[in-house]
Amino acid sequence: MLPIHSQYNTAETIVFPDAITLKILLSGKHTNGNLAVFEDIVEPGIGPGRHIHHHQDETFFFQDGNFIAEVDGQMHEFKPGDIAFIPRGTVHAFKNIGDKPGKLRYIFSPAHTIEDMFRDFYQAFKAGELTKENMAEISIKHGQEFVGPPL
Repeated sequence: MLPIHSQYNTAETIVFPDAITLKILLSGKHTNGNLAVFEDIVEPGIGPGRHIHHHQDETFFFQDGNFIAEVDGQMHEFKPGDIAFIPRGTVHAFKNIGDKPGKLRYIFSPAHTIEDMFRDFYQAFKAGELTKENMAEISIKHGQEFVGPPL
């Protein structure tokens, strides 16, 4: 494995209009699968449904805006600079509760196929096929499971 320098302005960017702009800042392909780093710019009132990563730990770095997150049934409020560690197998979800877009970065460790899951979501979105059922199927294929509604 070689050192990598990832440039922000050339990072692969996936845009889900009026929801989340996702950047793949560091691919698992560059870390021998050890980790992958992402950034989300999250529109107000937006966040994913409650879900579990069965094979990965996830660490959030809240950078801008105000977020809430439910982690293992407990609600937390996050401000810029706050960090949350979500062990694999833990139910969690987040939501931007501010009135402007918020930004967070997060690390999956190990990477597994998480970036491919986001790409698969986007392909289904572009094809007009991103339903709850389709998201659930895509998620399971990549070791994630939706277990409840968004916050």
